[in-house]
Amino acid sequence: MIMRPLLIDDEARARVREVLSFASKNWYRLGRSEIVPGDDPRHTVLLNTYRCVFSYTLDPHDNLWRHLSISVPSKDLPNPFAFYSIAELFDFTGWDGKSIEPPPEGWILGVNKQEHCITAVQKAAPL
Repeated sequence: MIMRPLLIDDEARARVREVLSFASKNWYRLGRSEIVPGDDPRHTVLLNTYRCVFSYTLDPHDNLWRHLSISVPSKDLPNPFAFYSIAELFDFTGWDGKSIEPPPEGWILGVNKQEHCITAVQKAAPL
């Protein structure tokens, strides 16, 4: 396993805020939006070697979700601690800040080994 550094400095926080701001005004609507967030650079930020794609996603039942995908450029998966730390930057809540265990509730996690990514969704309050 490769140890990947994660530096969360003011520049990283500012870039994440830009993506959050764009996403809050441009929800991804399943089956209705023309471009998927991963193909839209306004939904993405690169934090060192962690590629982060974030959207507010509206499902067909009008539920709003935070949706985050983090991938790395290798056969490995993102480090879980880095994943949760990045998720907190994107306003995910409930992680204890010290373990690599999934938050106890409210997060739906997925792993895609082919894409080398971990995804998380969490229900969001109306914006």
